[in-house]
Amino acid sequence: MRSPSACSRTRFRTERWLALGVGLLLAGCGGGVHRLVNDTPVKLGRPYTVRGQTYVPTDDPNYDQIGEASWYGNQEQGNHTASGETFYRQRPSAAHKTLPLPSYVEVTRLDTGARILVRVNDRGPFARDRILDLSQEAANELGIVRAGRAMVRVRRVTPKSRDRDKLRRGYPVLLSSVSPTATPPRTGRVAPYIAPTVQQPVAVAPSPVPAYAPAQTYTAPPQRRIMVAAPADPDAADALAASLASEGARVEPTATGYRVVTGPYPDDASLSAALARLRARGYQGAAVIDAAQPQEPNGTP
Repeated sequence: MRSPSACSRTRFRTERWLALGVGLLLAGCGGGVHRLVNDTPVKLGRPYTVRGQTYVPTDDPNYDQIGEASWYGNQEQGNHTASGETFYRQRPSAAHKTLPLPSYVEVTRLDTGARILVRVNDRGPFARDRILDLSQEAANELGIVRAGRAMVRVRRVTPKSRDRDKLRRGYPVLLSSVSPTATPPRTGRVAPYIAPTVQQPVAVAPSPVPAYAPAQTYTAPPQRRIMVAAPADPDAADALAASLASEGARVEPTATGYRVVTGPYPDDASLSAALARLRARGYQGAAVIDAAQPQEPNGTP
């Protein structure tokens, strides 16, 4: 039989661990993934060498390159990034070898035209021919999680304060799609426009003038999703999404607050089944939303 003092010590340790567990749980709900991070100080760093290759960090405001992007997130979850922040694979972030930390880039997937904004807060990737490593959330937004990699255009930008704040809190910022590039150009910096050389006219036989046909525009397929609720508070939105994790719920920022959505669903049958499950759980206001991404004129960003 243990003495009263031993029992008191055991009870104290138990209560302390319970308090610590509750504190960590609350920290994960109230902050954690969606904790607001700072953009200052901006870190550049000295030249460094990885696997025999030396990289020189450079503050290049005109950075604009085409190359291969990959993604990471499972093994690094909870570790510190090169900027000193905690890495969460659920936040749309990226790693780059030389850009300042943090900085912001626009990432365009060339074969689909999908575009997103991401916040660069880490160093990498150090595999050959890859210019950007996306977090799992950012890769999911571009649709490259299953493929693992894709050809992209990476352009440094200065986002609007609203978009910057969303990214600092860990929410995605999706841009309207552009026309996809059927044959992605070679890896490297985007080539500047060079005017063609003027040649002397050569007499040729006349040929019939082809009928004018307007250029084909790209329209992204509609995303069949379900909006469960639209709370104004981000913590409330996070808590609701966590309670519906089995339905694949996620939080999306809106102009007036946040909304919790599920999907997209590949067909009407899966959409109807999911809607029935949500309403059976008490979410009678759940409704189907069809979000077709708008097309910008001439496919320009």
